[in-house]
Amino acid sequence: MKVFSTKEVDRKVSNASVDRFILVKNESLLPRAVQHNLVQTMSYYWEYQPTQSKPPSSSIRIIGVIVILMLIVATGLVMLIPDFRGGAQPGEEVRVAVVDSGVNSDFALIGRIVAERSFVSRENGYDFNEPSPTDSDPEDVSHGTVVATTIVQNSNNAMIVNAKVLDSSGFATTLGIIAAIEWAVEQNCSVINLSLGGAPTYGDPLEDSVEWAFSKGVVVVAAAGNDGQNGVSGTSIHSPSVHQHALSVGGLDEQGAPAYYTSMGPTRSRSLKPDISAQGFTQTTTAIYYGTSFASPKVAAAAVELIVFCKQNEIMYSPGSIMTALLAGATPLPYSSYLVGAGRLDLQASKLIMLQNSVDGGLPQITFALPGTLPFDFERLFYGDSYQFNIHLLTSGFTEYDIEVTSATPEIFEIQASVTLNQSDFVPLTLNIPADGLSIVQGQIDFVSQDYGNSSVEFEAQIHHSNARVAFDISHTGWSIDSSYGQFRAFYELLVENDISVNEIREGTDITSGFLDEFDAVFILDPCAWNLDESNPANVSEFSIPFSPEETQAYKDYFENGGGILVAGLSNNTLDIRSLNTFLNWTGFEFGFSSISNQGDTVEVTNITAHAVTVGVDSFDFSGAPITELGNGTALAFYNGRPVLGSLEGSQGGRMIATGTNFFLDNWGLNGMYDSDDNDNLTVRIALWLSGLL
Repeated sequence: MKVFSTKEVDRKVSNASVDRFILVKNESLLPRAVQHNLVQTMSYYWEYQPTQSKPPSSSIRIIGVIVILMLIVATGLVMLIPDFRGGAQPGEEVRVAVVDSGVNSDFALIGRIVAERSFVSRENGYDFNEPSPTDSDPEDVSHGTVVATTIVQNSNNAMIVNAKVLDSSGFATTLGIIAAIEWAVEQNCSVINLSLGGAPTYGDPLEDSVEWAFSKGVVVVAAAGNDGQNGVSGTSIHSPSVHQHALSVGGLDEQGAPAYYTSMGPTRSRSLKPDISAQGFTQTTTAIYYGTSFASPKVAAAAVELIVFCKQNEIMYSPGSIMTALLAGATPLPYSSYLVGAGRLDLQASKLIMLQNSVDGGLPQITFALPGTLPFDFERLFYGDSYQFNIHLLTSGFTEYDIEVTSATPEIFEIQASVTLNQSDFVPLTLNIPADGLSIVQGQIDFVSQDYGNSSVEFEAQIHHSNARVAFDISHTGWSIDSSYGQFRAFYELLVENDISVNEIREGTDITSGFLDEFDAVFILDPCAWNLDESNPANVSEFSIPFSPEETQAYKDYFENGGGILVAGLSNNTLDIRSLNTFLNWTGFEFGFSSISNQGDTVEVTNITAHAVTVGVDSFDFSGAPITELGNGTALAFYNGRPVLGSLEGSQGGRMIATGTNFFLDNWGLNGMYDSDDNDNLTVRIALWLSGLL
């Protein structure tokens, strides 16, 4: 089973001092497959400080997702700007489920809790039964109570259904959450709030659970997560927030900017999350709590108010219409959509959209496409490349859209001519950039429905000439953070800044000699990574994706034909070293089953031999597996006498670099957040050498 968490970093600030608390995980609560993927998360300060601690290298690492930063206000109260205009008005009662740590019926919640139940039980995969629905106070924080209070503070019409899933240690199970969602639907909840999350897994059953609730007429609102690390982490949206039918909520700070902790997109599946943003903090009489945990209930409260507004104005509504109106009414912000989604929550604007677009009380004729503009600010397009993204289209009901492309070069836009959907779906877009010619691609993609209006996506990008073409092979890792959007975003940016185009190999079926020959070099990242299969949440299994004999032969042929290959692994705790060594057998390289690290942190490698890729490189960061066999290769760096970086050259010009780490080329390594200042130099030189440019 997946283990979810509100394992909090609890920080109290007085006028005089800032106390620092470090998140420590109780690994004994987790199955082995999860335990070996845990790492220490960052420490949090009120002002962001770079951290030496790398967050998960694996999407299956279960971490403290909902981070609370708590301030005790010593003198006076902090004045907060209301998060949306057009506040709650009493009238109709709407049930909203708080799937959390339980709720205490304190002063603010007296008379507002209409049903409650604990799902913390052995039946749902916990180690014990905790039948009381009162708040379990994880990390001494009444998390669920604060979330519920935030909802009622922002909606006079919200009635709380208390579904307790988080135990006193701050963890929940997938089985518990699924049971809570099903019960919430049985209790006639119109909105479900999920201020919790975990790393996405293969076969994540919460995707089906959220979609099922949506199909039953429920708006599911979920916190995006708090792993953004000031934009460094790349893809970091958690489950269930990452799923299509969940309304994913990012956090804003007091100035209305993306909070440094808020998780960000785009997702590995090339879709946009979060969907919308709201203030990522809430205030009680004694403290201010920070985290996307407290942005989500504001949006949940707004959903309640929209439902009440529809009832009062005799407007039909659906989960799709509520979500669409919230996104369409959001105030655009001067930040990338992968940070803030459609923008800042604005309830009054959403109400006006509902009112102005409903004819004779029918479902509002509204549509919203997300993102509104492509490509993203860090992306760079090159001649001869293809660009893919999945546009999220939302509307009120079941309808067909005609898709129209307006561009001087419509032939390069590959998209369906029409699409039929029921409230929400993804529409794949591919741009096939010609090998020469145009210098700028511009276009507008219009989605037009006779029933529910229209929306559009703008596309504009300058096209660049590349010095080399490379591919990130992520086909043998299921980790959600393994992509050019995720922990290798800085790697991607470094390469495109040096006019090296970057593509991705996402399917093993693409690994053929003919396809690989299109690239000057291929970077195999986190191959044979351990993954969790959660298709059956009561019986989670661990698996890796080994290379097939055909894929292995394709890489061998590619190398022998002069191609460049980087293999960047990790230790056996996170990768299936046995399967990786089977793939590498033809190279002569072999990785060991031991690990080189500094108690889980990186070590700085300084014993470096002379080679084209190491010119000007005094050190690099390492944490992972040593090389135990070099074959005909050459060791380029050692740590405590053990090779950690190796090279191999073939008779026909093929080149290979092998290393048992990805740390020096991930976002943190390339942003100087470990020990070495030379990670970027080494990374670029490896890319240039493998591509034949050195």
